[in-house]
Amino acid sequence: MGVTIYWFIVIAVITLGLLLPQEQEKRKRYIGIIAFLHFFVCGFRYMYLTGDLRKYASGYYMYGKTKSGWFNQDFFCNGRNAGFQWLSKFISIVTNGDFQIFLIIIAIITQVSVAIIIYYYSPKPWLSFLIFNCMSFYITYDFSAIKQGFAMSLLLFSMIAIFEKKPKAFIVVTLLAGFVHFPALVFLPAYIIANNKLKRENLIVYVIVSVLVYAFRNQIVQNVSDAYYDNEFIDANVNTILGGRFFVIVLILLCGLLLKGFREKRFEQLFNIIFVGAIIQMFSGFDNVFTRFADYYLQFLILFIPMIFYKQQGKVEMNKDAGVAIFPFDEESNRIFVMIITVILIWYYYKTCLSVHISYSVDDYLNYRFMWQV
Repeated sequence: MGVTIYWFIVIAVITLGLLLPQEQEKRKRYIGIIAFLHFFVCGFRYMYLTGDLRKYASGYYMYGKTKSGWFNQDFFCNGRNAGFQWLSKFISIVTNGDFQIFLIIIAIITQVSVAIIIYYYSPKPWLSFLIFNCMSFYITYDFSAIKQGFAMSLLLFSMIAIFEKKPKAFIVVTLLAGFVHFPALVFLPAYIIANNKLKRENLIVYVIVSVLVYAFRNQIVQNVSDAYYDNEFIDANVNTILGGRFFVIVLILLCGLLLKGFREKRFEQLFNIIFVGAIIQMFSGFDNVFTRFADYYLQFLILFIPMIFYKQQGKVEMNKDAGVAIFPFDEESNRIFVMIITVILIWYYYKTCLSVHISYSVDDYLNYRFMWQV
């Protein structure tokens, strides 16, 4: 099966997106089919597809056999990632240590979460699913780093709480995500950040903040190194090149600023969220840890990019005094832009995910196999 399965998903996302309705009520069928496809490929993959999964499996088998209590240090870990440990222990006991069932359950949760937020808030579901694949959120987290993937799926509901102005629900869900994966707490300021009104003065402040953050990046990295994983050290003196991904995100933000404007409240909120993700991504040259931090914010590109090119459906809160698009385009121009962005996304997918050389065979996610093929 190998890498073919990943191309098959993308082809299905685009082809069915052209054939099936994308309107608010009628798009249920499309989203249901694509969500099931993502679940099926993810949930029924070979359970040791990557090195991360083998590590998770090792703990999973142990949790089912040990008689230690739920607040034993092996599970509770002083509350750090305890939610994931508890869920693993519970399912391991119930399934008699069947790790494949655990992966199926996690796949259901993550793919249903993505389907829900796309159904309610994306103006074009097919483009959202394309970004979900091509920006590597699906492969990286739902296939391998499943603890963070699970936490990220919970934070999708935190974003819904922001959209629906429910601060208490936001705090509860975000804390729950942090209980599953401690670094998810980086999303706690998101409610305040998202609701920052964007004016010319604010954008100038954003630029100044970006410059200051970059100027003091070494000190920031040192502090994060001390607070993050207990047994890891991030060298604050390594190569600090920003990297291509950072500039891609900045380009997307500029497109939003120039082509969309901030009249739509949810788009304004997403702009703020993606900006924070870009700031965190500035540190990716130090360690991949920062990319993982950034992705808690950047996963909402699945909504942000479609909103640049399409109007939101249904009742949309508007900012009457907000800035309009600097370079507005008509429907035909937008169609051309979407075709271009589709080609770019597919190229990016190939360049960053499907054509990479993986020297450590255990981590070769490109050698995809279903559970029954092993």
